Amino acid sequence: MLCEGLKLHGYETVMVHTGREALERAAQGDLNLMLLDVGLPDIDGYEVCDRLKLSPATRDLPIIFVTAKGAADDVSHGYELGAVDYIAKPYNLPMVMMRVGTAMASRDHAEINSLNPRFFQDRIYTDTLTGLRNHRFLLERLQEEVEKAHRYGHPVSCVVLNVDEVMPLEQETGSPEWNDLLVEVALALRNASRNYDILARCDGERFAAVLPHATVEDAVNYANKLGDELEGLTYACPTQPVQARLRFGVVTCRNGSTLPGDKMFGAALQQLLLAEVHAKRVAARDLSAEQGHN
Repeated sequence: MLCEGLKLHGYETVMVHTGREALERAAQGDLNLMLLDVGLPDIDGYEVCDRLKLSPATRDLPIIFVTAKGAADDVSHGYELGAVDYIAKPYNLPMVMMRVGTAMASRDHAEINSLNPRFFQDRIYTDTLTGLRNHRFLLERLQEEVEKAHRYGHPVSCVVLNVDEVMPLEQETGSPEWNDLLVEVALALRNASRNYDILARCDGERFAAVLPHATVEDAVNYANKLGDELEGLTYACPTQPVQARLRFGVVTCRNGSTLPGDKMFGAALQQLLLAEVHAKRVAARDLSAEQGHN
């Protein structure tokens, strides 16, 4: 499942099943990264990591432990052996993709030094549940994009989205697992976006996207398409299937006109709140009409 997830994100993967196979495959010298479990059927992952780091041919190969052994001592031991990261199961795929991207980028130190270190080294800018950026990162990047739009005269849009009307498909299954639902929404958001769009989970069930070079029509089409896709999907685990609806607010700076980033986000949030109020009024009116008909 992890290999399939990596392939969907553009990585080429090779799967092996034992520690000895991992050592033999790494010795071929063409790997960029190894995701390594501890509980292997022959030699454990810690010993595999230790051997790789002792060999001049493989000592520079980045290793990320992905394992059920998540106690503090286990994590500490993994880093002591030279791993670049340690992910304890159960994991969510967006977070794994973010940390794989970090490890891959870290191979080229010259590239890392030329980039703002917050993108790869400062996790205060990342939402730990979904792997998306967080509210603080969003506002800083929104301000940068607004300034570019003002300088070069192109549009930029901000879309704020809220997960709303979460409906269980089977009443007896009870409430859905919110974390699973939010991770699914984050994945859908990634899949619907361009690689240079800026995606964030702001708080709770609220997400946002900054869309450079997008007119208000582009942004509305983006939000509507995403909303249609989400409403047609079933989320969470099979024992608790639910469907969800997205509400959204959109604000666009066009032709170089501009608002400060925080004001632009606030305006989009206000549009979202208006959409939610309108939806509740429509629902109340429909319920009243139904009761009157009965």
